[in-house]
Amino acid sequence: MEGSKISRPHKLWHQSRGIVFASGTSSVVCPRLPPASYHTSPAFVQHKAELPASSARNAPEAHVDDSRVAADKDRPTEPLTKEKTEKAESSVSGLVDAADVQPPFTPLDFKIPDEIFRGAKQAAEGTPESFWSYSLYRGPAEAGSTEPGPKVKVHYCTSKHTTERVLQQYFMHEKILGFDLEWATDATKFQGARRNVCLAQIASPSRIALFHLALYPKNDDLVAPSFKKIMEDPEVTKVGVWIKGDCTRLRRFLDIGARGIFELSHLYRLIKCSASGEYSSLNKKLVGLASQVQEYLRLPLFKGHDVRASDWSSPLRMEQIISSDAYAAVQLYAIMDRHRKNLDPVPPMPYHAELNLPIRIASGVDLPTADEVLEPEAEDGAAALDGPVLSDKYLTSFGDSINIEVENDASAGVDEPSTAVVSAKDFASTPSTPAVASKKSSAALTTKTTTTTPGDNTRPKDARLAEAELWASQYRLANPKARAAPSSLRAYYVWRKNADLTPEQTAAVLRDPPLQFSTVTSYITDAIRLEKLPYDKARLRNEVLDRLPKESLGSWRLRALVQACAQAGGVRNHDANSAERVEE
Repeated sequence: MEGSKISRPHKLWHQSRGIVFASGTSSVVCPRLPPASYHTSPAFVQHKAELPASSARNAPEAHVDDSRVAADKDRPTEPLTKEKTEKAESSVSGLVDAADVQPPFTPLDFKIPDEIFRGAKQAAEGTPESFWSYSLYRGPAEAGSTEPGPKVKVHYCTSKHTTERVLQQYFMHEKILGFDLEWATDATKFQGARRNVCLAQIASPSRIALFHLALYPKNDDLVAPSFKKIMEDPEVTKVGVWIKGDCTRLRRFLDIGARGIFELSHLYRLIKCSASGEYSSLNKKLVGLASQVQEYLRLPLFKGHDVRASDWSSPLRMEQIISSDAYAAVQLYAIMDRHRKNLDPVPPMPYHAELNLPIRIASGVDLPTADEVLEPEAEDGAAALDGPVLSDKYLTSFGDSINIEVENDASAGVDEPSTAVVSAKDFASTPSTPAVASKKSSAALTTKTTTTTPGDNTRPKDARLAEAELWASQYRLANPKARAAPSSLRAYYVWRKNADLTPEQTAAVLRDPPLQFSTVTSYITDAIRLEKLPYDKARLRNEVLDRLPKESLGSWRLRALVQACAQAGGVRNHDANSAERVEE
């Protein structure tokens, strides 16, 4: 037995196998492992972190039988090509991208659905669809419904009366509201409130209200009682960026002593410093809204050059209406408050800004922090300076969420105010008003609009009439010296924008029972004549002038129109000379 051992010393050690403790006929104790499980070449371990240093130092050398090594060597191996490397990298990148396209969690009821957020993230960089907007949010869907929930509603108010009504109806029960203020960039303190406090925005999770104080009627008091009550209530938290500066304007020009105001920059910096432990850098320096939106809402904030340089004292364009900083503020507050509560330990909320108290940290110790810098940090990104042009399609997508609060006059046959929900592409396209005229060419109005009238239990108002009321209201706001009556402007608008309507059909749209033919045609011609509004000469001739009696055609009111239509191709049954003869 001993001789046999001595006669085979080469089997105890081999330079390729090491020490062999069992004879070649012994059974294999360890199972055969796939190569990837025991090879430690760079092809299998990409990062040193995957192989702990302790295990590398303490692991004994392991060897396998020659036959197994030979078998492994003979097994064909698949080369690691560039294409396979790129494929592996793309799969890892795909996992990262999948996490990146998830919308930020918000505890509010109105959230961005996953598919809508992914669409925004995947949109071409710098396009309108790639930016954050309130239009991305949806409320809770109805039980059992597969359709998305309601959109955020926007109420645009141009009078104290509509402002009070909207506040009473939608905002008095809210305890957290986003707030923002706009004013004319060239305003001086001597120009009064209408230039220095042009537009006030407030927002709840489900609604945005725009109060255009600069357009309130001249005899209107600019301060609606409910607005003053909300702003001065310390139990209603108003959140925003540079909100203390905004509220200084309210006090100076409207005598509103705002309380319960919350600076988002304070919460932003508290979270940053608490998470890093760098409390020495905690301060009250303001952080731009765009930076906060980018970080916490995960999309860039659109606020192009045209919006920044807007004249907020004029009727708003769609680009101005859809730029809602107040709604961004209310979403940021909810999301950042959740981040604060997830910190360990949890720091208390910063104090309301009007109290001028230091920011507190988790231990309850107050840190001495400098007062706010009265200028926010510059907004980063090209979008903030030279934003893209907003297309018709993009602007139109906002239409069904914007409510223009309109007050009708007695001639409309409605005593209560109405809310017109209009196509966004047609808003602010008032003729002869360059300050508010849309850059887009005028297009036919859509008829997807609806109107709700308090107390109206009969038939719903025709959408075309609602659009006409909106247009007439905006026209008169932009043209204070307009001579045409609202009834004339409405009749003109319905007739001109709906080429398929005859005057009789227009009369039926305007009122039930319909107006007389002579009444509706006089409305149409008065609007054209007094305001120099555009019209189709052939259509006016065929549908209106040719059906009027000679006496009417010869009057001084219609003479210019008769001559203009005659030059376009003649007047049937009556020519321009006959009109002159009747006049004589």
